[in-house]
Amino acid sequence: MAMTSVLSRTQHAIIAAPFIAIAVWCFQAMDLEKIAATAKPSADAGVISWDGGQVKIIDFHGVPFLDQLWRGGTATFSPSSFGYDSIAAWQVFSFLIDLGPIYAIWILESTREVNSWSPAYL
Repeated sequence: MAMTSVLSRTQHAIIAAPFIAIAVWCFQAMDLEKIAATAKPSADAGVISWDGGQVKIIDFHGVPFLDQLWRGGTATFSPSSFGYDSIAAWQVFSFLIDLGPIYAIWILESTREVNSWSPAYL
């Protein structure tokens, strides 16, 4: 590995450091306790209910630990995926649109020689 490659990776790490700070700030800004409190009744009951109906959360994996683990995630994202909360549905739509360019940059960057066999590539 050439010295310029090491310097380049170090410079890239320094430049990327603000994004880590932004990620920490976003994590702190989310109200995880409120999200958990909203999803917990549905996850515990195994049924997601709203004004227009209800649906049972199926045990997909057949492994109790995995089924219980994914039940919480299913209950958490149900307002946006089932469409009974229009604000959440638009937020997820916006998130997916924002994620597209990031994914495209990741794919393009992974084709560069300097990024081969780096942790981000793997």
